[in-house]
Amino acid sequence: MSETPKRVLIFEDNASIQQLLAFFFKKRGYATELVGDGVDAVALARRHSPALILMDLLMPGKNGIEACADLREAGVTAPILMLTSKAFAEDRERALKAGANAYLLKPFNPAQLEAAVAALLKP
Repeated sequence: MSETPKRVLIFEDNASIQQLLAFFFKKRGYATELVGDGVDAVALARRHSPALILMDLLMPGKNGIEACADLREAGVTAPILMLTSKAFAEDRERALKAGANAYLLKPFNPAQLEAAVAALLKP
């Protein structure tokens, strides 16, 4: 009997990055859900029990900081990896304070993403 793959929610408004991330996780056996809007992202995460959430900081509807805080307030405990081009220390601090577990800058290489995911999903 086959085990249900772990679900990764990808909240990213750039279609190219969405596809890249979906490919990355599907190659590793994860099921993925893609959302490009912060409001929809929060609703989806509340309905599912994801193993991991990847979230862009800049999204339409609700930014990643607001969405992250809303998820934590709603009791979502899945690790959140913030993926963003915002390199300022203040942005990183705001994301972590809102409940993100890790912060990875775009552009990233697959080895960086692999290491960040491994650290968040270790048993």
